[in-house]
Amino acid sequence: MSIPILTDYFPAYFNGRRVLVRVDYNVPFREEEGKMVIEDDSRIRFSLDTLSYLFASGARVILLSHWGESISLAPVAQKLNELAFGLIGYKRKVKFCPKSVGKETERWAKNLEKGEILLLENSRFLKGEERNSLILAKRWAKLADFYVNDAFSCSHRRHASIVGLPRFLPHAAGLKFEEEVITLTKVWENPRRPVVLVLGGVKEDKLETARKMIKWVDKILVGGKLPNLKSQISNLKNNDKVLVGKLREDGHDINKETIRQFSEEIKKAGTVIFAGPIGNTKANIFTGTKELFEVAVANKAFVLAGGGDTQSALTKLGLIGNMDYIASGGGAMLAFLANGTLPGIEALRK
Repeated sequence: MSIPILTDYFPAYFNGRRVLVRVDYNVPFREEEGKMVIEDDSRIRFSLDTLSYLFASGARVILLSHWGESISLAPVAQKLNELAFGLIGYKRKVKFCPKSVGKETERWAKNLEKGEILLLENSRFLKGEERNSLILAKRWAKLADFYVNDAFSCSHRRHASIVGLPRFLPHAAGLKFEEEVITLTKVWENPRRPVVLVLGGVKEDKLETARKMIKWVDKILVGGKLPNLKSQISNLKNNDKVLVGKLREDGHDINKETIRQFSEEIKKAGTVIFAGPIGNTKANIFTGTKELFEVAVANKAFVLAGGGDTQSALTKLGLIGNMDYIASGGGAMLAFLANGTLPGIEALRK
């Protein structure tokens, strides 16, 4: 794969070492009586194989993540403690540090024992994270002896925890990261054609990434909130490869005619890529999303889905097991399929 991976190292190498793992615990949630309730813990589960490998190797594990821009990761510590139960070498103890840098954090890291987890506070609480501050990356590097990137879903971003940290520590890709790169490389290099990309959700930066994918895909179907972004979508709308859906009057889903048109395109596909739900699933509007997923599965195409909201919708619909592959992040998946690499991948090559 031409990047260092965790299993390149003998387990004994990590015995007693502090390993800083960049994970993606940016999970969907709801508020109940003033408390954060995690709705889908899949992204936490994605990290368990890497954690299991490190625990069995005798490592002392430090985790770094974000959760939105300003949400404390404290509730995630409890969920992680539940999910990690039973992993070989795990002492069933997640320590949560209310800061991610500083003397206090360094003491927490130094006193960490084998089989324990130290979960640091939200990396985006610090402005230097999104600015790729090398000063911040150095401060994080002081906490550990080794760096692992197991957050493929964040690796399209040039953030300090993604591209800065590998400059200051020996490093490798985690097991989930490795799996995603291998799978998406196969899709990118040799897809079953025609390739149909179904864009949904609300993130407008998908449209720019999709524009870069025009030569690679055979058809792009645009739904979700994206058809309302008239100025951003104008660059795509005049391309004969692009079909922009029409929304219902309430704007919460694509209309019946668009569902029919999209379904006809999906029936022709050899590969279908879903990036974002088609309807407003946060308001429990699932009609378009459900029908298109079901058409793709019935067509026996290779079905690839990516992103937290997409995965959450699939889980609610009971269709998660029908997908051929679930990528942990929609934005990272699209960026990789557009470019064949990501900033986080390139940072590990150095």
